[in-house]
Amino acid sequence: MTMRFSNRFDGKVALLTGSAASNNEELMGFGGATAWRFLEEGGKGVVITDVQDDIGEKSALKLREAGHDVMYLHLDVTDETEWESVVQQTLDHFGRLDVLVNIAGILDPKSILDIETDVWVKTMEISTVGIFLGTRAVASAMERSGGGAIINLASMAAKQGSGSYGSAYSFSRGGMHNFTQSSALQLSELGIRVNTIMPGWVHTPFTDYLYSDTEQSKYRLDRVPLKRWGKPDDIAAGILFLASDDASYMTGGELLIDGGVSAGSVRPANPKSNS
Repeated sequence: MTMRFSNRFDGKVALLTGSAASNNEELMGFGGATAWRFLEEGGKGVVITDVQDDIGEKSALKLREAGHDVMYLHLDVTDETEWESVVQQTLDHFGRLDVLVNIAGILDPKSILDIETDVWVKTMEISTVGIFLGTRAVASAMERSGGGAIINLASMAAKQGSGSYGSAYSFSRGGMHNFTQSSALQLSELGIRVNTIMPGWVHTPFTDYLYSDTEQSKYRLDRVPLKRWGKPDDIAAGILFLASDDASYMTGGELLIDGGVSAGSVRPANPKSNS
């Protein structure tokens, strides 16, 4: 990974959910790319959390071997007690908390007619109950640190229906942005900004099943105006913009990073048209 020399996160601490895949020698997720960039840009420390403990512990070790102060903690984002424990351990170790990035999520591409009810409910709980519990758990800690930033990872599927990602995923991610706007209004007086990132088709462990399928991958690539799949680093750049003072006047907003997919259909040029 390219070293960066900005110190815009000097002394700050970030907590990332759903971020076990943070080993830079393997395919990383949004959390991994964000953790490395945050630390390379002066961050004091990072707490990566997930339910995939073996992967998370190995990733944290890799980050520590690179000289960074990193903890891995188990976190089921739907468990309020675990949230309280993670925040307290973060404060005990680092003394502050400045950034929360809510990434955790699951995806079942089944249709409304086929998806099991318990899977639908779990998808909703992780995406909506999870960010509610997380936001509430970190608010007082961020206020004591002088304010902070919360970034919720939704999806371009939050803005339109998605057959490939499934109705449960689209619905849950749409709910995330509505929560972002409400919490941005309610937490502004505490000096906490809340924004949403809406990624498009990005190659991560989460989407590798699509990327590795030649037909599925081409189907998506043909619909991206910029003619490539996104990289985790593309999304990390947006996350860190929203986490930084560069976005100090932005709250309740959304940042769409999808290569132009949501702008409309891509059609080949008509050689007979002069317009």
